[in-house]
Amino acid sequence: MTITATDIPAIGKLLLNAWSAEFALRIRPLTTDCDYLNPALHWIFPQAYYAVLFSARAVLAIDGINVANPEIIEKRLNQWAHGGMYGPEYTRETNPFAELMKHRLSATTHPPRMGSVEAAALHVQLTKQVNGVASVHETYIFSRMGPVCYQSLIESLPIYLKDGFVGLRATVLLKGN
Repeated sequence: MTITATDIPAIGKLLLNAWSAEFALRIRPLTTDCDYLNPALHWIFPQAYYAVLFSARAVLAIDGINVANPEIIEKRLNQWAHGGMYGPEYTRETNPFAELMKHRLSATTHPPRMGSVEAAALHVQLTKQVNGVASVHETYIFSRMGPVCYQSLIESLPIYLKDGFVGLRATVLLKGN
């Protein structure tokens, strides 16, 4: 499928949603107060989930598959992981998406209470996981869009994303071209 100029804004919107969720995930609390950190844990899983979900939707959209159903997208993510898209560390036995899928915004899913060191370590782990998945997704999107279109998309972003982690990933992609 050929990408048209009308496809780019929709893909950009999905990526903006993914990047906004990842930005929210990356905001680290500056406190070691467990009474603050434990309730905050309730939100890091959904932030990670939506960052991955929206970037997967962008990958699908760039191939002409416009789907919003989370179950279908989750199934596709698992297929990609099992097929090796995310590398050998994400296999059928150690698929990180299976854990994330439990954490859609829901009143029934709550992370366990833990100490500040464990909470910080979990936060770092989720951030690294989302960064790795986003890098794979964005590399695919870049390869389909091409450098000019991708650069234009990055330039249209708010400063905090363009000059932050999104801009860093884009710089790697654009330099590799």
